[in-house]
Amino acid sequence: MLQKIRKAVMAGLGMGALGVERFEDWVRHGEESQSDCAKAVRKFLSEAEKNSDKIEEKGRKLAKRILEKSPVPTRSDLERLEKQIQELSHRLKQTGKN
Repeated sequence: MLQKIRKAVMAGLGMGALGVERFEDWVRHGEESQSDCAKAVRKFLSEAEKNSDKIEEKGRKLAKRILEKSPVPTRSDLERLEKQIQELSHRLKQTGKN
């Protein structure tokens, strides 16, 4: 009976040792994955920074094309209309004085 208890205790210690080894393996794999993930994120951000000017310029060109084709008035359209209104207002004041 004492022999069976001893074996059970040794089995428990062995399982504990294996558990610690497995745990350390998981930690090591997690650290490697984290390192790989961090490298991938740094690479992605680096590429994004390199291409940000190109992306921004393409965005501006696309927005300009969309505005040119849409019925939305541009700033120059509004400034031109404002100037015409001022001229007409001035003419009306002139004709009212005569």
